[in-house]
Amino acid sequence: MTASAVPATGMKSARCPRCGNSFDCGRNTEPFDCWCKSLPALPANEIDPRGRCLCPECLVAAAAPAAGAPPKGGNLLR
Repeated sequence: MTASAVPATGMKSARCPRCGNSFDCGRNTEPFDCWCKSLPALPANEIDPRGRCLCPECLVAAAAPAAGAPPKGGNLLR
């Protein structure tokens, strides 16, 4: 992807490692300004420091057990 293809916000197109859906990821924005910062943090056992970012739906599903809510959707990969 060329610099001109990156949206003005610094978001980049990414693919979720759990479901394969495409989404916009702001992980490398300066200053950090991604949609994910408005969601609850994942529990430590769900974080893979070598892993890639999750799409909004998978991130919500992964955070749900920590919040005491039943997970939405199918099985989560680990």
